[in-house]
Amino acid sequence: MKNNYLLGFSLVVISGIIWSFGAPLVRLLEDAESFRLQYLLYRGLIITSVILIFVLFRERKNFFHTFRRIDSWSLIGSLVMSITFFGWIYALTTTTVAITLLMLAVSPVLSAFLGFVILGERLSKSTLVNMLIVAIGITIMVWDADKSTTIIGGIYGFFVALGFSIYTITIRKNPEVPKLLTPALAGFFCMLWATLLIITTGSSFDMPAMNIGISMSHGLVVGLGLILYGLGAKYLPSGELVMLSLLEVVLGIFWAWLPILGIHEVPTRNTLIGGLAILFAIILQGIYARKKHLIPMP
Repeated sequence: MKNNYLLGFSLVVISGIIWSFGAPLVRLLEDAESFRLQYLLYRGLIITSVILIFVLFRERKNFFHTFRRIDSWSLIGSLVMSITFFGWIYALTTTTVAITLLMLAVSPVLSAFLGFVILGERLSKSTLVNMLIVAIGITIMVWDADKSTTIIGGIYGFFVALGFSIYTITIRKNPEVPKLLTPALAGFFCMLWATLLIITTGSSFDMPAMNIGISMSHGLVVGLGLILYGLGAKYLPSGELVMLSLLEVVLGIFWAWLPILGIHEVPTRNTLIGGLAILFAIILQGIYARKKHLIPMP
């Protein structure tokens, strides 16, 4: 029997690695707080384009037919994800990479709870143990955080975690709906909201060429990650999906610290210890993934 669980595990872990470059890219923006909307506009355009190009390559003659299969869950997921895109950028431009990413680490608990309530998913004992390790890692990392800098960024980050969890549930809900249409629509809605806000606030669509390049690069990173995450979604329960993507948290903090990238946000000792705990949980889940078993779509 083909090990579909291991395939899903691999796809989601790779998506987390790809996403980990996103936060450091945002930190490289020039005058980031002044160009949030413009950044979201360009990034949304690239996210939608990348995903639709992939769908076109895969579906070929049936490309337009796939849009007929969009349901209410796809629309809900795409709307929530588009707002999550906003929260992500505002969090990263308000506080440090570490604080923002650590709040994202709340997602597995939220996803597992929503998956149980909405989809009736059950989690294995090993996964529950690994999620407990993740929770301990998160607690260690935020224990010595500067409270004055975490409040606003933490609020943004929590809503990002909640939005990502809801998005995960929506792409797991209906097995008949193509998994990549939801993130493609999310990119489109993000682009639409950014455009409307730029017009209503009387802002300009222009921003520095460096920022345009970064936003397009980030769009490529997010788009590729969403493709892999969507492909792996049908093989894993919601809680495990998000837990495995937490590799983004550990690596994102590492990239932001790496001096060669020019950001050099030095993580605290507790951040390093907690990050290693999360990484350990992901490795344990990978060992579990080697078992040949299949988790069907609900």
